[in-house]
Amino acid sequence: MASMSMDGDYEGGVWIDGEFYYESKVQRRAQTKEEATYGVFGNFEDHPGSRARKLQTASLAKPMNFVGGDLYKSADVADTYKDGGSAPAEGVAKKMEEEEEDEDEALPKSALEIRRQARLEREKRRAAEEGAGRKRPPPKPRAVKADKEFGKWAKASGGLGLKMMKAMGYKGGGLGKHAHGIVNPVKSKLRPQQMGLGYGGYKEKANMTQAELDDTEGNEEKKPRAAQKPKKRPGTNWRATGKKKPAKRVYKTVDELKEEAEKRNAPELVIDMRGPHVRVTSLDKVADLNDGTEQIHGDGWTPTGSANTLPELKWNMDALVEHTESDVHKTLQAITNRENTLKALRNQRRVIADRVEKQKKAAESLELIITLVDAARDKAASINLQEEGCLAQGGVYADTFEMLRERHSEEFQLYGLPRVAFALGAESLKKALRGWRPLAPSASKPTTLELTAMLKRWRVVLEGDEGTGALYQELLEETVMSKLAIALSSCDVRQFAKPITLLEQLRPALPPPVYRHVLLEYVSPRLRSELANWRPTRDPVPVHTWVHPWLDVLPARALGDLFTQIRTKLSDALRAWQPLDGSALVLIEPWRGVWERRDMWDFLSRSILPKLRHLCSRGVHVNPQREDPTPFRAVVRWHKVVPLHALVSMLLTDFFPKWIQALVSWLRSPATEGKFEQILRWNKGWSGQIPDALKAHPLVEAQMRRGLDLMNAAIQNEPLDPILQSMAKAFPAQQEALRREAQRYGEGATAAPAANAGAAAKKKRRPLLGGDLSVKEVLEKLAGKMGLEFMPNLKKGMRDGCEVYTFGRCNIYIKGQTLFVHVPAKGGGGAWKPFAIEDLLQMAK
Repeated sequence: MASMSMDGDYEGGVWIDGEFYYESKVQRRAQTKEEATYGVFGNFEDHPGSRARKLQTASLAKPMNFVGGDLYKSADVADTYKDGGSAPAEGVAKKMEEEEEDEDEALPKSALEIRRQARLEREKRRAAEEGAGRKRPPPKPRAVKADKEFGKWAKASGGLGLKMMKAMGYKGGGLGKHAHGIVNPVKSKLRPQQMGLGYGGYKEKANMTQAELDDTEGNEEKKPRAAQKPKKRPGTNWRATGKKKPAKRVYKTVDELKEEAEKRNAPELVIDMRGPHVRVTSLDKVADLNDGTEQIHGDGWTPTGSANTLPELKWNMDALVEHTESDVHKTLQAITNRENTLKALRNQRRVIADRVEKQKKAAESLELIITLVDAARDKAASINLQEEGCLAQGGVYADTFEMLRERHSEEFQLYGLPRVAFALGAESLKKALRGWRPLAPSASKPTTLELTAMLKRWRVVLEGDEGTGALYQELLEETVMSKLAIALSSCDVRQFAKPITLLEQLRPALPPPVYRHVLLEYVSPRLRSELANWRPTRDPVPVHTWVHPWLDVLPARALGDLFTQIRTKLSDALRAWQPLDGSALVLIEPWRGVWERRDMWDFLSRSILPKLRHLCSRGVHVNPQREDPTPFRAVVRWHKVVPLHALVSMLLTDFFPKWIQALVSWLRSPATEGKFEQILRWNKGWSGQIPDALKAHPLVEAQMRRGLDLMNAAIQNEPLDPILQSMAKAFPAQQEALRREAQRYGEGATAAPAANAGAAAKKKRRPLLGGDLSVKEVLEKLAGKMGLEFMPNLKKGMRDGCEVYTFGRCNIYIKGQTLFVHVPAKGGGGAWKPFAIEDLLQMAK
């Protein structure tokens, strides 16, 4: 037995912490088929250096040897011949001697040893017989009786087998050299399962002579008819064969059993079931209950014949009662089951009846729906569109489907009637709107109000009360939207009355997504195209006159794009604008309250405030002898557009110092007749130039009050310096108040330092270029002057809604008047920080 150990199965194996690790498995040779078949009993040859073994087999090139009769051991054959055995045994032994040498190589070692010993014994016996002058006779041929039918079966194939046998020396009779083999061909015969040939003395017909076969067949024919199996009656082939009939049960009395027992002279065994236990006993031991006597049984039970004390009767009665109770319970259970089944069947019948009723109603509803739809189609086909109107067919279909949706709502959705309604409605609306121009009404075509009313009816039919589904939108796409898109995309938006009226009339029939789509895709692009061709300096019609009517129509998203485009156009036009020209105020004032406060502040701080501040500081002169209030009026008339804190800061910085200085100089001048009356009229004149909104501001009111204080002090011959010093001390607080006011609205600091602010004025940076230029224009001029690259950075794209530029070696973007520069970090990335232009120039180099 092979070892089950794993020794030698692995190479490089080692145990580490109770676990076995190895480098590779040893490759073993696979087992051959011969080794699996013969195992340790095979004869194999080991090759050097290998475990492979080869099975020694007989050569297949040698001719095949046939053996007639049964096989016998060589020793038995020799003994048979020595004792005067029969010829078949001698022939077999001789044949085996001729084939022994050829078969030696194919047998295992154990068989070779046996054969070799048998051959040596036979040789000794043969030598002894030859020495005694005894000769082995040839085997006798078998007696053969001529058979006329022999070989008749071979005529179909031409007798090929018989010809081959004759070519090998066959002359008829038995097989073999001496005709001692089998006589007849091997016949098929049903034998017991798994039983071999010749087992248990079973005689084979192939080893019988013809005479023996004839005798056998004759004996079978001579058997009496009674011994033969009866033939099956016709019509009984379907019955199962081999099935035993049940034995017939016979009931006998005790007397009959006793008589049979006396006849047989043997006790009759019976089964006594009268007591609590079943017993097997003899008939003579059974008690006779008729005479009332008692007999003691072997187990101690004594039956009695008394009517009052019969334990066996009580036992049997109890058994009968128990059996009956069991039957009663079973019957009750069966009745209960049948009642439950009947109840379930009734419920099922009721459910089926309800289902049949529903199906019947559904069939009636479907038939009614088909009838109504067919009637509507017939009625619509008979309508004269010229007499009854283009929308008459659509009205017929709408009436029918509105009624169906209201009365048969479930069937309306179940049978897909919205799709049917869509098909019929789309067909009728296409006919009605053929040649329809929304902005050019015609007497032969429906008006917008009529179309809106019809669309609202179809909206209820297709989508219910919600009107948000895709089916109604598909109807609009196929009938109305294409014509509406052509009309709005080619209309004159300056003539806004017709398109706005059209949209307002159609809005109740359009779902919100569709209406928004119309505004964003058809109206807004048309407005942007018109604004692209608008020239603020040449167009005599202000832009707000034809854009403001669209404010209540367009969504905020479209308006934001339009406002940005308008501000860009106005900023480009205001580059050459002078503050004394009042046309800019006419263009910008209508947008106050329309634009966002932050957007308006950015626009004003970039395009308006720098020029107003320049005019106020250099163009406004306060000289009582030669006064021109026109520049001052050009500044203060912007009070409705410019935030008050910006104008107040401008006045405090650039106007009131000049006005106070002129007033003090006039008050300190030599006294003349009517001097104070003139000063008072002069003061009222300047106060009248200031609008009431500015005059009501606390800081402006304080400045005007200080002027009156100076005049009163001069009239009373009091010194003016204390008042002037108090004004100088209050100036920083006033500037801080303006800064807080600007920050409260998110508009940044607008106050400029005063001219007499001392050290703060010295630290003020002078602009690199003209103060009227924007930050982008300043950077363009500086880049051209210094030879730096200044262009949009397409890779960076946008930042905070502003375009990113490349300025020298830096990336920048401009938001309002603030310049942001990207400062790289050491580890990568970076941050955007506000920079001054001087710092940007140093960084860009």
